[in-house]
Amino acid sequence: MNNNYEEFKEAVKSFSNWLDSIPPYEYSLTGVIIAYIIAPNLTNNAQNAFGNWLELVGQIILTISAQASATPETDQYNRLLADVENLKAEIERLKNRN
Repeated sequence: MNNNYEEFKEAVKSFSNWLDSIPPYEYSLTGVIIAYIIAPNLTNNAQNAFGNWLELVGQIILTISAQASATPETDQYNRLLADVENLKAEIERLKNRN
């Protein structure tokens, strides 16, 4: 089971790398081609359901990515925290100077 999961992760990574290498117009064209291949084989209700499911997956991926971008990495956070503490100490030093 774990081996299958690792193979799946590698396949997704490989697919992601391939998608990243495609120029914008060709990238869009692949979506069009895939949609035109899949859609005729589904009923209207199935097209709706599958399309909504793909939208859901996309929204979840975008949400995860946005949150990761907005949340500083632990190292970055620790550096920022140290900078804030240094600035506080410097402010106190300047206040006591008078």
